[in-house]
Amino acid sequence: MTTEGSCFSSFLSLFVLLLLHLGCFFFSCSSSDDPPPPIKRRKISPFFPTLPVPSDPRTKKPLSIRSYLSRLLSFRKPNSENQEQHRRSPIELISLSPDGRADGQARLYVADHHSLSYKDEIYPCPACGEVLSKPQLLDLHHAAKHSFSELRDADSGYNIVRIIFRSGWIGESSLVVRRILKIHNTTRTLARYEEYRDAVRSRAARYEASNGGRGDGRCIADGNERLRFYCTTILCSREAERRGGAAPAGACGSPYCCACAIVRHGFTGKHADLDGIATYSTSWGAHASLPEDLEREFAFLGARRAMLVCRVVAGRVAHGHGEAAEEEEKGAGFDSVVPNGGGGGGAVGEDELLVYSPRAVLPCFVVIYTA
Repeated sequence: MTTEGSCFSSFLSLFVLLLLHLGCFFFSCSSSDDPPPPIKRRKISPFFPTLPVPSDPRTKKPLSIRSYLSRLLSFRKPNSENQEQHRRSPIELISLSPDGRADGQARLYVADHHSLSYKDEIYPCPACGEVLSKPQLLDLHHAAKHSFSELRDADSGYNIVRIIFRSGWIGESSLVVRRILKIHNTTRTLARYEEYRDAVRSRAARYEASNGGRGDGRCIADGNERLRFYCTTILCSREAERRGGAAPAGACGSPYCCACAIVRHGFTGKHADLDGIATYSTSWGAHASLPEDLEREFAFLGARRAMLVCRVVAGRVAHGHGEAAEEEEKGAGFDSVVPNGGGGGGAVGEDELLVYSPRAVLPCFVVIYTA
């Protein structure tokens, strides 16, 4: 009887210990007094943004016997989506698109490296160093800020241009040169002019080869380049004189300032293609070609006469439209035409030369004068 009592008491004590042990597993939880672990902060980089932190992070709970037994005895297959996410590398997770997330939260992805790198094609201004993204913007910037530079009395170029301008003046003696501006053409404008001159030279060489060595040697050498005059009007110079300042460094955008429009856009338009661009060998001939009524009509705007000193590729010159039409029937074209046959005598149309390509004329100086 005593033996059975001792066995029962020992079994009871073991059963109590087992219950205590199971109670520790079932009712164990993490202490709420422990401070939460510090959040690890990653270094923020502009090239690799950090992943977003979820708003409701799940805390790890201690594994109980019930959950352990349920996982051990369950025969469910693991979620393929979770396995796929575990197999993915961190780079793949970063580069996922926002639509690839199941819970609807958008993921950050690394931007394309081309958007972070600088553009290879930049166009710096050689005058001021300002960098532009397109060649058209560079041309507009150059035309608006660096088109002109005023020549002073001490400059050698001022005296040369002034002598050339006055040498062909045969009219009134009350000629006053107000200012002389040097035109700084863009590289694209110079390239178009040089390309046209090379084309004229090659045509002249082919014409000479097809006619047994008979041709114009000067046209083959330099395209028969000449110094010509073109008269027009200007507005911005008088406005600068009223303010007492220097001449403008850039071409203005006024549609009534013809000189600045030519510097900006060249001799373009229907007038240049159909009627031709009329240039003259003397300043007096160009001055007489501009009607005085036109100057009086725009006098309220402060318009003033301006003479453009230009380089002109004349090429093969036809004396009269009849000769040009006759030679064109034979298959030999001309590059320019003298409409009056080259007659002199100080007439209004003295040595007028018509060219039909805007690329054939390159303005170099602007002489602002009164007569």
